[in-house]
Amino acid sequence: MGQQFLENQPVWSIYCDFPHYSVTAKSATDIQAAVKFANEKHLYLVVKNTGHDHLGRSSGRGSFSIWTHNLKGRQWTENFVVEGAPAGSQGVPAVTLQAGEQWLDVYRAASEQRVIVVGGHARTVGAAGGWLTGGGHSAWSNLYGLGVDNVLEVKLVNAQGKLVTVNQHTDPDYFYALRGGGGSAWGVITSVTYRTHPEPTHIQVAAIQINATTNSSLRPVLEGSLGALVNMTDAGYTGYAYLSNGFSGLFIRPGGTEAELSQGSAAFQRLGHINGSSFAMFNFTFPRWIDYCNAFLQDPNIALNVMDSSRLLTPDMAFNKAGEIIDMMLEFGPEHYPSFNFIGHVNSTMRDNTSVHPSWRDGRAVMSFGTNWENDAPEAEKHQKKLQLVEMSKRWTAIAGPDAGTYANEANPFEPNWQRVFWGSNYDRLLKIKMARDPNSLFVCNRCVGSDIVYEP
Repeated sequence: MGQQFLENQPVWSIYCDFPHYSVTAKSATDIQAAVKFANEKHLYLVVKNTGHDHLGRSSGRGSFSIWTHNLKGRQWTENFVVEGAPAGSQGVPAVTLQAGEQWLDVYRAASEQRVIVVGGHARTVGAAGGWLTGGGHSAWSNLYGLGVDNVLEVKLVNAQGKLVTVNQHTDPDYFYALRGGGGSAWGVITSVTYRTHPEPTHIQVAAIQINATTNSSLRPVLEGSLGALVNMTDAGYTGYAYLSNGFSGLFIRPGGTEAELSQGSAAFQRLGHINGSSFAMFNFTFPRWIDYCNAFLQDPNIALNVMDSSRLLTPDMAFNKAGEIIDMMLEFGPEHYPSFNFIGHVNSTMRDNTSVHPSWRDGRAVMSFGTNWENDAPEAEKHQKKLQLVEMSKRWTAIAGPDAGTYANEANPFEPNWQRVFWGSNYDRLLKIKMARDPNSLFVCNRCVGSDIVYEP
């Protein structure tokens, strides 16, 4: 049997996006009971941690929800050995985080341990939920890869209601799927164990601002900024930025030097020599990562009506497609000017062992064109903006090609070719794993592997 919607109403006839019933899980046992109940009653089941979800996967009209936010706890160790490892395996420094832990709390605890955990740049995002299954970009990704590259082990409740331990030894296919396969399609995570890393000597930060003060300088500044961004990543910097009447960005380099900053920012500085443009750069250092976090990770605890259409910007796109990308920016107008929700060249020797899109091998930024609306906006206005978002995705495909990927956690919830854009050549393998682990499709969500839940504008 397929899933039933509570009160026997189909998904498209419910006039709100919220679940009808929710379980506040306080233990893995609670989650097991809820999953078994949903299985027995053939319910539409959704999973929510903190609810930071651009694709609406943590809610569902008429659904039965499991809320994992109250599962708290951190365990640090110097010699973690995964379950099922061969006898004599050497342990590594690690931390095990319960599902409800959030990144700023983890960073504060890590500072007491004098270690680094590769995590997100928003303080309230959950450290052991959708951020992980979507890949998890980080200010540390230039050194240590994505979040999924640092996962050693995952404990979760599977579609049969069993609490299982998943790692490279116990179930390599399941482990592959969990590290990048997206959303809550794979089960309800109860805890994740991450590798930890030593603290650097300092955190170097640089703020770069380039303004185009004339119409004639605007296009060369904007187009040149894309290539200059690639040069910064080649010098080992990560960061966050946006385009408007110029470029504004914040760049981060653990242990960075003045020479590295000078080398990395040279292309940006050259843009400041264009007639009708100006360049400014301010750099400073923080003694420790937690000092940086206390200064910059101050996102408010509010919900916004924001949607993105994004792609991973590669060097080829930055240098050879810059004109087309800026055409797109100027045509869609100021309301949709793009942001870079992550900038960096991800360092990873494990890319083929995780299921994130292959474009992460050479991607240098997550570039997003967005749209938003007020809470009281008319339905017609919201519908029109969603349709425009689909047009943005089609335009991205026309520019970058059908094999260009994106960060599935910060993507268009109405992405037309989502299987290819989110996972590329990995999708077929993921689908086989999904059918083997969850043959009745208990765990479904918008544009998730093997799901027939596909929201439309």
